[in-house]
Amino acid sequence: MRSTGMMFLFALLLSGCAPTVRLYFVRHAEKSTSPAGDPDLTEAGRQRAEVLSRTLKRHDIGAIHSTDTRRTRQTAAPLSQATGVPVSLYSQDTVQRFLYALMDAERNALVVGHSNTVLGMIRSLGLEPAKREIADHEYDNLFLVTMKPKNGLGGYDLNLKERTYGRKSVPGAVPGPPMKR
Repeated sequence: MRSTGMMFLFALLLSGCAPTVRLYFVRHAEKSTSPAGDPDLTEAGRQRAEVLSRTLKRHDIGAIHSTDTRRTRQTAAPLSQATGVPVSLYSQDTVQRFLYALMDAERNALVVGHSNTVLGMIRSLGLEPAKREIADHEYDNLFLVTMKPKNGLGGYDLNLKERTYGRKSVPGAVPGPPMKR
C-alpha cells in the first residue's frame, strides 16, 4: 500500500513538472495568382515567411507541419531552414488524426494551413477563436494554443491566444507577382 501511494505521489509530481507545449497555427503567407491551381508566395509573402521564422525560431519548435501546397510549404520553409526541423506534410482529409498525433507528440510545433482550415482545426481542439473566419486578405494571424498537462488527471488544459505577426494585412491588397527564385 505504501509503495502504491509513493508511486501515485511520484506520478503526480512528474505531471506537475511537465512543460507547457505551444502549438502555433497560421494561414500561409501572401500568395500570387499563378500558377492558378497551386500558387507560389508573392515577395510580400516571402518576407512574411521570414518574419514568421524570426518570430518562432527561439521557441524550441520541434515539429513543422504543412499541407502539400506551394504556398504553405514556402511559408514553413524559412523556419525549417533556421531550425533544421523538416517540414512534415499533413492532409486535410485526416485532420482529426493529425491533431491527435500533434497533441500526443508533446512538443512545440508550427502548423501552416489555409484560411478555410486553420480556425476549424482550433475549434476541433475544443477552443473557440474570436474570429469567425479568416478573410481573403488576412495573412497576419498567429494563433497560439498552449497545452498544459492536468495535474495527475490525464489530458490537457488548452488555452488560445490570438495574435498577429509581421506587417498588418490590408483589405483590398492586390496579389503581387510570384516570388523570384
